[in-house]
Amino acid sequence: MKNLTSSFSIKQESKSTDLIVSINSKKEILFNKKTKKFVHNVPEKLPSQKFKIFQSEDLGIFLVNELEHLQEECEYLSKRFLYSYLDEDSLTLISRAFQIYDWIYKQKYCSRTGNKLSQVREDLSKHCDSCSRDYFPKMSPCILAAITFNKKILLVKHNNEIRTLSTVIAGFVELGESLEDCVKREVFEEVGLEIKNIKYLASQSWPFPNQLMMAFSAEALNDQIDIDNNEILEANWYSEENLPQIPPEPSLSNTLIKNTLKTMT
Repeated sequence: MKNLTSSFSIKQESKSTDLIVSINSKKEILFNKKTKKFVHNVPEKLPSQKFKIFQSEDLGIFLVNELEHLQEECEYLSKRFLYSYLDEDSLTLISRAFQIYDWIYKQKYCSRTGNKLSQVREDLSKHCDSCSRDYFPKMSPCILAAITFNKKILLVKHNNEIRTLSTVIAGFVELGESLEDCVKREVFEEVGLEIKNIKYLASQSWPFPNQLMMAFSAEALNDQIDIDNNEILEANWYSEENLPQIPPEPSLSNTLIKNTLKTMT
């Protein structure tokens, strides 16, 4: 689906020509096995709560809870089964859907008073009557860094649940830190390299769990790697000819790796 524009409303009513995204209480998203889509026509009976989350030309896209009746070709999928069905458009769609779902249904209490927050309002805020504070949804900024030296790219295997893929260095931005400083710190902490010529490439919302990924490239001053074994399983320099298995499309890390390889030729 092209031309998705973020839009939010708790008041706007859905039309028969609009579309829905449905997420259940297990945080599984409704998927059509026939069309391979995460958006669906508006059913005859909608859950009581619905939230407009996108506008696509003349169509509105609404987030709803679990549907009471499913078509035969539809099923709810957990996040771990989504990856093979994602493209750039569907990633944009489910990223916003999951993040708004979490904000509406999982973030319920004031961090200052412990009182229950109001229902979500038209501007996506929630209000605490006790301390009169307004809350807005937050996401975690995270950098990706592709490091090069002498026409080779540094790829690592992170010490997490996905240990088969070689990818770029990644890390969360700390409080008071610029993106560039974060890139320098993460690279030095994880592989012990000093870098220069930091360049921004692109960004991507990522719903696993709730991140804004920002991709950078940089050049290492030397190729002497000293890995942090708590974070990294292994790190090696690769040319385009001997590239290991990397993250698939439409991940930003895939785009960053391929773009970096092009700039090295």
